[in-house]
Amino acid sequence: MLLVLLAEHEVLTTTQLVRLLALPERTVQHRLGCLWRRGLVNRLRPPAELGTSPYHCWLTGFGAAAVGAQHQVAWSDDPAGVRAKALLSELWLLVRDWGEAGGLRLGGWRRLPTGLEYRDPRSGDVRSLPVEAEVTFAPARSDETLRALVVAPAERLLPARLVALVGRFAACLASRGPDPHQPSLLVVCRTPRSAATVLEAARELTDAPVVRHLAPRTIETALVRVAVGIAEPRPSLLATERVWSTPADRRPRRLADVLSPNVEHR
Repeated sequence: MLLVLLAEHEVLTTTQLVRLLALPERTVQHRLGCLWRRGLVNRLRPPAELGTSPYHCWLTGFGAAAVGAQHQVAWSDDPAGVRAKALLSELWLLVRDWGEAGGLRLGGWRRLPTGLEYRDPRSGDVRSLPVEAEVTFAPARSDETLRALVVAPAERLLPARLVALVGRFAACLASRGPDPHQPSLLVVCRTPRSAATVLEAARELTDAPVVRHLAPRTIETALVRVAVGIAEPRPSLLATERVWSTPADRRPRRLADVLSPNVEHR
């Protein structure tokens, strides 16, 4: 079961595995140690500003083969990347366990190992939007289904890459034509500083070459549908509290409110 969970989510911390398996921490640590010694699991502790971080675990090539999964990325030399992947898993787990307290029920979640393909509205070429997961929600007091694409960028991602990400998201929306159920783009950041970098990059979108062929209204729609969340100091707030904002409106709001501003929530 532990190997299957790692295959599904790519990176999980020991704390997350304890919650998922509903087992004592010592039992989970023991099993991870056995798998690590057999070469099925790898792990590291990314640097923490205070105290020590939990082990962040992922499958080795042998571990992936043992459960018939695709070969996993080797994260040993990328502590920022492994921490971002674990943050993505944390969002899924938080919405699953606490989303209803924040006005959302988790409908479905799937990883997107190669991003999301769309057809460029100008050239017709097939392109990839580099998002990492797709999630659906069912808001409280509403029958609609909300869809979001999720990415947790590494903290040192260059602003130009962030502009390109949001630009491709705008192009992806344009490729779908007029659709009242367009997805949102959720960007999960660890710190307020990282979130500010994403928001500033998104605000530069209107002058970026990547969107020159798009209508201004399409760009405006994309900026409204981008939501940036801050995980620290308490990641649990991502599911229930006002730690999300958009480039179009910096006002902190709950996840339910940035996903569906016109729906009444509890």
